[in-house]
Amino acid sequence: MKINKVILYNFNSFEGVNEFDFSVDDEQKNIVLIGGKNGAGKTSLFTAIKIALYGPLAYGYVGINPHYVAKIKDCINSKAFQTNKVEARVQINISLMLEREMRDYEITREWDYSGQKLVETYYVKLDEKTLDKQELSYFQNYLKSLIPPDLFEFFLFDGEEVGSVFSTSSYNSYVRNAVYTLCGLDTYEIIRKYTHGYAGKATTEDESRLIKEYEEIKGAVESAEHRSEALTVEIESIGEKIGLLETERIELENAFKNAGGITDSDRKKLKQDFDKAERVKAESTAKIKMFVEGLMPFYIIKEITGSISEQLDYEEKGEIFHYVQRLLYQDEIRRALSDKVQSVDDVLNMLLDKFKPEGFQEDASPIHDLSKDETARVNAMISTIEHLDAQDMVRTVREKQAAAERTVEINKTLKSAMADEDAAQFQKQENDLLKRSSALNEQLYEAKTELTGINEKIAVLRQQRDHAWQKVKDNAQNKHVFELSTGLSSMMDTLLSKKTEDVKRGLENLIVKNLHRIYRKNNLITHIEIDDAFQLNLYQDASYTAGELAYLMKNLGKTGFATMIGNDGQKSLFEYYSVDSLGKLQKQLSFNASDRFELYKNIDLSRLSRGERQIFILSLYWSIIELSGQDIPFVIDTPYARIDANHRKEISEKFFPNISKQVVILSTDEEINEEYYQVIKPYVAREYLLINDENQNKTSVETRYFFEA
Repeated sequence: MKINKVILYNFNSFEGVNEFDFSVDDEQKNIVLIGGKNGAGKTSLFTAIKIALYGPLAYGYVGINPHYVAKIKDCINSKAFQTNKVEARVQINISLMLEREMRDYEITREWDYSGQKLVETYYVKLDEKTLDKQELSYFQNYLKSLIPPDLFEFFLFDGEEVGSVFSTSSYNSYVRNAVYTLCGLDTYEIIRKYTHGYAGKATTEDESRLIKEYEEIKGAVESAEHRSEALTVEIESIGEKIGLLETERIELENAFKNAGGITDSDRKKLKQDFDKAERVKAESTAKIKMFVEGLMPFYIIKEITGSISEQLDYEEKGEIFHYVQRLLYQDEIRRALSDKVQSVDDVLNMLLDKFKPEGFQEDASPIHDLSKDETARVNAMISTIEHLDAQDMVRTVREKQAAAERTVEINKTLKSAMADEDAAQFQKQENDLLKRSSALNEQLYEAKTELTGINEKIAVLRQQRDHAWQKVKDNAQNKHVFELSTGLSSMMDTLLSKKTEDVKRGLENLIVKNLHRIYRKNNLITHIEIDDAFQLNLYQDASYTAGELAYLMKNLGKTGFATMIGNDGQKSLFEYYSVDSLGKLQKQLSFNASDRFELYKNIDLSRLSRGERQIFILSLYWSIIELSGQDIPFVIDTPYARIDANHRKEISEKFFPNISKQVVILSTDEEINEEYYQVIKPYVAREYLLINDENQNKTSVETRYFFEA
């Protein structure tokens, strides 16, 4: 397929007739370059091509409905509504291979807006002859088989939007459909389905009933599966929205704090900290005051407390001595003793010596002369001083100082907080985000609940469907037809499986090859495995010891381990150790911990940067088109949407000249700037510049680009 010409009449900012010649005659010059500032009309041209080809299907509608009418009305140039007859038109001339011959088709969609009602007229000409109703139906079916509506974005590539397709878990269906269509695998699939269905054609009334029952259950299964897929996409979409709201809430919270805002929880925490600091201050102050007023004078003379204690003991014993001395009389002792005692004085002196303190002088005066209670209090004070923990008192002083500083800090924070009305505004925004998040979480719960129910229903319906199909087979009277159609269906299954496997292997190698052609980091992705569901598993080269692999399997589990190193990595290990299960492999890895292997490490597609993801997607598109051998135009809007400057030259030099025989690029002067324009200029067949008059909202078309070669 080739696009030869596009004509816009009163479409968006294109006032009147505007014609674009896309024909490419020289195989070495395959690029049609269309430049324009943002808002100049590049996306309008992009949209016009889609609408011209598919009409309502361009927006996902089966037929003309109020939603489609509203979108088309928005596409009509505003100046057209100022004329007596409101008209608009998009027209595209394409060449298609029909019966081994290229034929030119002119597709036209015209709109007439009269009496506030929009009427669309659609017709197609083949070699200047308008197709009749039947021919038109055949053409539409042929066009949709060549480029199915669900592959719009594959051939009409929007650099800003296509990345979102690959950020969802359902991107594999998108890739599978593209590969099946472009590589002709859908033909095998159609034959397989037809022969599978033919085996159940009824020849009796009883079989009709069984087949009807089977078809009803089969339809119910398909309907439930479609609903399950839709719910899966919806759940993922809701999850993304919840994530965005949470990000927005965190950003709002940071802005609130940066503006001096204090949340209720933070204010409560500050109040608690303030009360605690005040309590520490009061307790510390009391403790310090008690020390200063009571113990500190004694603590200052701590060095002489020992001599004070000795003096008090000395005076106490001296007092006892004087007391005993006053009570003992010689005559009394003489009478009490027997006549054998030679000297009463000796006995008296002996007794007094027992009580007399060491170094005691009888004529000495007491220094302190304290009472019993006073002596006890002084001794208690001395004991307290001797056991006093000075470091504890230092800590108390420091705690008081820290608490005082904390109260000052809290008071400063509270005084510098934003005004209540500003805080209320932030609170209102946060409540709105929380309300929206709560509503989304409720939707998410309902969708997950419904999905669980649907999946349970699908499991039951599949059993019923298989049982009904078994009944059909058991009751088939024409066994030869049944066996023939079943055998043919089985043959198609085998052919489809083998062809699909060959295509997947070829696609894996081409993606890596093309990726290395346009991406500087050749170690980003070195190996790709495409599973049966066309899920793309990306890998980098990685070196492991057997011990590391054993820990990897232990920590990730067998499934996680298999995902991490890939099927080919697992196969290499199985062959090396001559084992056939992961359990046996784990034992071998543990026994031979020092063995070293060059394998792979899984790279999650969603974790690639946006620029890396777009480069990968470009390589994927290039590989699919190259593998299919189809001659299909490639139209790309915002070609460098996420591509960094380091890779734009490679894409300009290697990708655009090779992806297709006809490439239409819609770009601003900031994307394909003067540097990259010089790179692709040798490959440019035609170039246009869209210039928008903002005052009149009118786009004019010139046959040049922003720069000169």
